[in-house]
Amino acid sequence: MTGENTNKLLQETINREAAESLLEKMTIEYELANPMLCEMANVYTDKILNISVQVNRNEGRNGSYFKLYNHEEYKKASKVARINFKSPEYVYHVNRDGKKDWALNFRERAELLEVLNMVVFRGETVWTMLILSFNLEGGLNFHKTEMNKMKKLIYPNHLPIDLPIPDYTKLRFSQSKSKNH
Repeated sequence: MTGENTNKLLQETINREAAESLLEKMTIEYELANPMLCEMANVYTDKILNISVQVNRNEGRNGSYFKLYNHEEYKKASKVARINFKSPEYVYHVNRDGKKDWALNFRERAELLEVLNMVVFRGETVWTMLILSFNLEGGLNFHKTEMNKMKKLIYPNHLPIDLPIPDYTKLRFSQSKSKNH
């Protein structure tokens, strides 16, 4: 291995460790600032679209999903869409916080895909940050998530880092309440 390759590998390791440390620090800071929402990680907020994207992993529920709120601030949101990570489907369960279920219209679904593909942190997309945050909430750190790939799923109870974004334009305009989680 040449000195240049060694330096590159060392820098990649330092960057990976710094990103992992920052993600964990951000999660801890969020939990301290929002004690009632200690299991929820805000991954992205868009002031122009007035939305926020969060994960709230709950081992007691089936499936893996993220939440899209119709306001940049959780407390001010009146609607929530729970969207499956692996397929263009809504996930439904009882809303205990008074928020209504949100079925996205065509424009909102297109905006969601744009948001998920946005680069937000050290070259990572919102989608990748959702996966990292979801896995972190489930106890899988940044490095282990990076190793968890579709073709070599080391941690089957967690999301693979290379999970493709489903075609969320195919989400239905109305939510079916047949799937209680």
